[in-house]
Amino acid sequence: MPSDATPPEPLSSDPEENRKLENEILKLSLQAQYGDAFQMGSMGDLPSEIENEFLKNIIAYEEAHQNVEYIKVYERLGKPEYKKAAELTDEQISLELAYINNLMMEKKVVLDVLSKYDDRTIYTFITEELFEHETEANAGVIPGMVTHFTYEEFHPNHKYDINDRAMEFLSDWFEQKFSGYSWELGDSFVLSNGTILTKEDVLNKIKLVFQSYKKFTNYQFAINNISFQLNDEVATGMGHAEGGVKYDALLENGEQLHIEGAFKLYMSYEHEWWKIFYFVFPGFEW
Repeated sequence: MPSDATPPEPLSSDPEENRKLENEILKLSLQAQYGDAFQMGSMGDLPSEIENEFLKNIIAYEEAHQNVEYIKVYERLGKPEYKKAAELTDEQISLELAYINNLMMEKKVVLDVLSKYDDRTIYTFITEELFEHETEANAGVIPGMVTHFTYEEFHPNHKYDINDRAMEFLSDWFEQKFSGYSWELGDSFVLSNGTILTKEDVLNKIKLVFQSYKKFTNYQFAINNISFQLNDEVATGMGHAEGGVKYDALLENGEQLHIEGAFKLYMSYEHEWWKIFYFVFPGFEW
């Protein structure tokens, strides 16, 4: 940040007023240096002290990225000594993995693992793949900022993702909270007769069902099969999750309706995301 962006000497005896003035100067400096991308409006009721810290973090982040240099993750960790996975027993590899994870945390690097894998798989990935991956050399200079990598971004776990979409659907159904932000639903649905509906159309149909019941209770479910096929050439695929479900629907008059049966969620894979394009579910009719 240029030196002329440094806030002037306090103009008021009121620290709060001085902080607000400093915030406005910081905003103007950001707009002048980085253009329209930093046209920041009011931050509402955000305390001026927090807003001040936020603005300074933005400045620190932009300064750190002005001349970005990339190094391998292995270099960022200080080129630690390590043994190849093939040289270690299962017990040894668990200890070595714990050591590597602690070292990564110290260097503000975290590997997120969404599903369950054995320690050998993760250790092998870190030492043979992640170590060779490039990251910003000056990453981590901003207090509290950590560089995150996700194992599944390198090795997609389609079964896990399909199960995750199914769980999101089931949760939204039982809690009656489907909305435009229900990302498990696709933008368009294809019915068995070839009719195409928009996501909004489907949400409206679901809403009509929900309006018939006050709430759902005593729900139980089991996902007993997940299957998928991929077309690697065009990075698309088709899959489904199916199982059984039962729940009670409470009517407006206080009566309770028991609903039970099999369900099946049909999904498509595009742009590295599984989404539902058709479903069969007890209590819902197309």
